Amino acid sequence: MARNPSAQQETESDVKSTTKGMALAAVGASLWGTAGVAVQFLYAHTILTPAWLVSVRLIGAGVLLGVFSHMRYPGEMAGVFRDRGHRLALLAFAVLGVAGSQFTYFMAVRHSDAPTATTIQFLSPVFILVYTAVSRRAVPRVVDLLSVVCAVIGTVLLATEGRLDHLVLSGAALLWGLLAALTTALEVIIPAGMMRRHHTIPLVGAAMICGGIVMLPNLFTSPVAGLSGFDWVVVVYIVTGGTLFAYTLFLASVRYVSANTTGMLGSFEALTATVLAAVLLGTTLNPMKIVGGLCIIATTFLQSVPGIREHGGVSDGDVRPVRRGEPHDVGGGGGVRDRTDPPCSG
Repeated sequence: MARNPSAQQETESDVKSTTKGMALAAVGASLWGTAGVAVQFLYAHTILTPAWLVSVRLIGAGVLLGVFSHMRYPGEMAGVFRDRGHRLALLAFAVLGVAGSQFTYFMAVRHSDAPTATTIQFLSPVFILVYTAVSRRAVPRVVDLLSVVCAVIGTVLLATEGRLDHLVLSGAALLWGLLAALTTALEVIIPAGMMRRHHTIPLVGAAMICGGIVMLPNLFTSPVAGLSGFDWVVVVYIVTGGTLFAYTLFLASVRYVSANTTGMLGSFEALTATVLAAVLLGTTLNPMKIVGGLCIIATTFLQSVPGIREHGGVSDGDVRPVRRGEPHDVGGGGGVRDRTDPPCSG
């Protein structure tokens, strides 16, 4: 039987779109991972503080996202600032979500290393799971409970390297890592209502600018003397490659592949941070810490598996891993949908 040429072309087009989307998500997540390694490098070679780095990152990336937003969605960012009904939500999103998640993550890197901080931050789906279950008064699914168990086991292994009689990870590193996971969850939960009205890139750009303004005093109170030319190159890379390109590439991926797929590919962030920190910075990788990290990242894959449901429980669309600024659903009742463009050709 002769194959339908039109159907064959459509299938080939779908495969190309899926491949493109997966590549965009993997590269975007990997760029986030490189940012953590770059921050670890700066801590080892300069006197830069987390607050200064976050201030520069937020203001720089926020302005660049604003420029990109104006080119892609003219007038949209101004609409975000004019939206009186969500001004408090925007401020909370900017301070607690965007600025909060980046500051706590940078603090976690300072007290540990990029692979550890990035991995602990992957506990954010557990916080989202708890929030959704409590707010909806829903019984968690078996897979949700399994995710929590994996997260707890992974965190214990990271903190103790399998020896329960002592902590290898400092209390400060564990605290900041958990706060990074919590604020990353808030970065997903808080802007739910705003996602119904605005595109993601203008919204995230506006939140970055607001968060940067709040942290602006750190640019004048933190020491920056003694930076080499290469150090400044690394700072610029954190703003551009590790933030601007990471956001835009990852957000572009959701036009070609499902949100579950992008959630799983987000694990490239931890993988990239781990490999680069070991190869470039000489960060040691204990086998039990690796197992612990895999347990935590496993929660991402468990929450991304479609079709695992229980009647009356928290559904797949309610809780799944969401990377920074990604269009998402939190809660039921129709969910929250980001306003995205239809897939473009090529």
